[in-house]
Amino acid sequence: MSEPTIAVLIVGAGVGGLMLGAALESANIPYHILERATELRPLGSAIALSANVLPVFEQLGIYEELKSVSLPHVSVDIFNTKLDDLGSIDGPHHKI
Repeated sequence: MSEPTIAVLIVGAGVGGLMLGAALESANIPYHILERATELRPLGSAIALSANVLPVFEQLGIYEELKSVSLPHVSVDIFNTKLDDLGSIDGPHHKI
């Protein structure tokens, strides 16, 4: 008698849920991702990635591809929920 296949249920298709799905995919572990939203919103949850998450992209084998389509940020623009521009904050100016 074979053991039943167990799949991981991921609730939310945000950055964390999609990263977990990618990690499970690379480990050949079955999974399902559920997302409540039926359409994309103009305000995403993560637009910038900091250095502490980059080792995860390396482990998944997608770091170089991500780097090739990424741009360093020179400032952070701040908007309210109505997308009114509230200002910006200058960021680091260095080459990656």
